[in-house]
Amino acid sequence: MPTQQPAGLATHAFAQLRDAIIGGELAPGEPLYEIHLASQLGMSRTPIREALKLLAQDGYVELLPTRGYTVPKRSHDDIREFFELRAILEAGASRHAALRATDAEIAQLEKLSERYEREKNDEKWNQLGHEFHSLIIAAARNSRLATMLNSLNTQIVISRRSVARAADAGRRATAIRDHRAILDAIKARDDVRAEKLAGEHVWRSYETTLKSYSPDLFVSKKIR
Repeated sequence: MPTQQPAGLATHAFAQLRDAIIGGELAPGEPLYEIHLASQLGMSRTPIREALKLLAQDGYVELLPTRGYTVPKRSHDDIREFFELRAILEAGASRHAALRATDAEIAQLEKLSERYEREKNDEKWNQLGHEFHSLIIAAARNSRLATMLNSLNTQIVISRRSVARAADAGRRATAIRDHRAILDAIKARDDVRAEKLAGEHVWRSYETTLKSYSPDLFVSKKIR
């Protein structure tokens, strides 16, 4: 068989390291050394170096001056800033989706929403939620907005990973209700309502995240 080229190896290394970060195998604040990663993945340092550069561009790792790369470790302010921006962008995406989504996209959103309501497995449930929002973003027909949200959601996924919990019945019911309401607004071509509902949905997601980080602080203070 032909030898795999560095570009292919770099892509492979990128995928493996990204999954390890999202899955929690590489912890926040953990330094990433090319030589160790190369040994673990069974390849030379060159594709590892290329993969780390790509991971840094997408926000999965941070480049530290003279110290190499590390998995991001986020503060409460970082989380707040991520969600403030996400609320603005996803609200805008939902508004434009209400104006621009095709009938086929709305039908697909309906199917995703129905599957989301029935799914019991937490991992699959979260994935369906991600697909629902991704389709709304695609239906907004704004590639720059989509790029910004993709990068932002990467930061949120990494930040939430260490405090992730299984969805309780209350959270599930609220998320399902939110998705259905957003879908109904898009179906009705009500851009103002879709925008409002999407923004509120993001803030509820922020509340869930903040509760996981600092439950005592959440009880005593409002998030905004």
